[in-house]
Amino acid sequence: MLPSSMGVFAAEAPRGSALASWQPVCIFSIVLVVLIAALALRGRSSEGPLFERAVVRVPRRLEHLTGIPGWAASTLLLSIYGLAFAGYGFYTDVAYHVTYGRDDELFTAPHTAIFAGLVIIACAPLAGILVATVERVDTPLRPGGLRVPWSTVPLGVLGIAAVTGFPVDELWHQQYGVDVTMWSPPHLVMILAASFSGLASWLVLVDAGVRPGRGDTPGRRRWARGVHVVTAALTLQGFSSVQGEFSFGVPQWQQLYHPVLVCLAAGFALLVIRLVHGPWWALGIATAIFLSGVGDVLGGDSSGPVETRPGAIYLGSAVIVELVARFLGTERRLRLALVSGLGIATGGLAVEWMWNQGAHQPWTTALLPDALLVGLLAGVSAAVLGTAVGGLLSEEVSRRRIPALAVVLALVGVVAALGIPGPRPVGDVTADVSLEWVDDERAIVSVRLDPLGAADDVRWFTAGSWQWGGRTIAHMEEVSPGHYTASEPLLLTGGAKALLRLHRGAEMMAVPIRLPADEEYGLEEIPAVDRTTPFVREQQFLQREADGELGGFAMGVYGLVIVLGTAWVASFALAASRIRRHPTGPGRRDNDVDADDSLATAGATTTPSR
Repeated sequence: MLPSSMGVFAAEAPRGSALASWQPVCIFSIVLVVLIAALALRGRSSEGPLFERAVVRVPRRLEHLTGIPGWAASTLLLSIYGLAFAGYGFYTDVAYHVTYGRDDELFTAPHTAIFAGLVIIACAPLAGILVATVERVDTPLRPGGLRVPWSTVPLGVLGIAAVTGFPVDELWHQQYGVDVTMWSPPHLVMILAASFSGLASWLVLVDAGVRPGRGDTPGRRRWARGVHVVTAALTLQGFSSVQGEFSFGVPQWQQLYHPVLVCLAAGFALLVIRLVHGPWWALGIATAIFLSGVGDVLGGDSSGPVETRPGAIYLGSAVIVELVARFLGTERRLRLALVSGLGIATGGLAVEWMWNQGAHQPWTTALLPDALLVGLLAGVSAAVLGTAVGGLLSEEVSRRRIPALAVVLALVGVVAALGIPGPRPVGDVTADVSLEWVDDERAIVSVRLDPLGAADDVRWFTAGSWQWGGRTIAHMEEVSPGHYTASEPLLLTGGAKALLRLHRGAEMMAVPIRLPADEEYGLEEIPAVDRTTPFVREQQFLQREADGELGGFAMGVYGLVIVLGTAWVASFALAASRIRRHPTGPGRRDNDVDADDSLATAGATTTPSR
């Protein structure tokens, strides 16, 4: 990690940065190729055309090892690996933009990792369909002679959305500049498509008849439990991914979103995990994620120039879910959801509050009562949805399922909870900014506000500097009424962008401290000098390259987000309902040769994996 106090050093060339390294991309690629090659060499195939024999070698080896039907095992291998690959690339890419700014070319190492991972995710359902077709698996959905397990449909929708988001993101950057934020519309398409693939992969396991801890041998029982645990962990982490907006220290959206997103993730994922895995697994998985993700934070170490920090730990919420299930039971599902959601939005959020005292923008009482009220709406709504989905994914069939009306109201509640923190108005505040230089590159920022009490109840008031090869966040400390001084100096030379940012209530506004010239976009330097100026809308400086207000292109991209999100929810609900009626099942194959079966050859035979 480059400590914030090391701002005196100029930005190192991106070619020499770990954020631009191709080594992890090569490692991810080589490991996948070696893994598939090893499985193919050890795999078995039946008599038949060369193409069919080649297709089934890896799936049958996976089925032999794990007991998971080959079509499902192939789908899971690719979707989980692609998610890991794309996740590495995306977090690295955001860190790159915070650290250095604009890319020199499209296919940088982080972008390549993102694209490769998303393509792998998109290929996962295709692989499952191909294997199911060649193996002539008994599936109820057979368009054009293909054998399509219903669980591959929502995963396929996610794959299409994920790959679509990549070129759209490049067009967005060309039109509106560099997004330090994770939450531009194209980013959300890619993030959510990849993040929900964990839950979609979980549905594949259910469709294949693989239950936690079930199998004909101890080894296969361990595989069944282990893969369920992995998909459960990916589901929780996937619903946490959008909290990355607050993990890099330069959020562009209301801080209220942070507790709301925590309640949404906890309410949904922890209830699903508890219903599928049983007692104490939700707490165990949350604890494992906590221990694996916060070592660097607790140890004061990091591997890059921009320290990231988990936005939630979920331990309090997991304990609450376990206790509610223990004392109230899981049979009355709506009661379980309502009480758990209430506990997550109160006791669980209190634990997260303590954790986020160490966040880049710490939680303060200025978030109250909004965080409690909107968090309650988010937590209860998400818990209802999580309980409904958990009922679909679990083997137990409750006599008291979540009523359809409750599910609809919960969906409305989630949308409302996400919409309430959306507006970002600007207040009537003027700043008299002065700089006290400590050397040729760094200065301490001081400011006098008008009115004097403008920052009395703020969610954050910071002076920040980034894109100099690192990032500094200095908190403004009051030295007298209306007079504030930064907690540490900022680097104000080279490529550094520096802003004074004030966030009170819903209002988010900024004053420039220093912005470099940008010849590509014809932007002149805003020098680091003393100035008196009113606060204005933050995006004017955070996305300085934008060449105008959002127009038709932007509205089209926002519409794409809505369409793709709606399509995935609908496909997941449809697939889940069909799977409950007719699951593809463990290795169910038929011996008929359909006239329209384009891939199955008459006379070709298949043998079950051993």
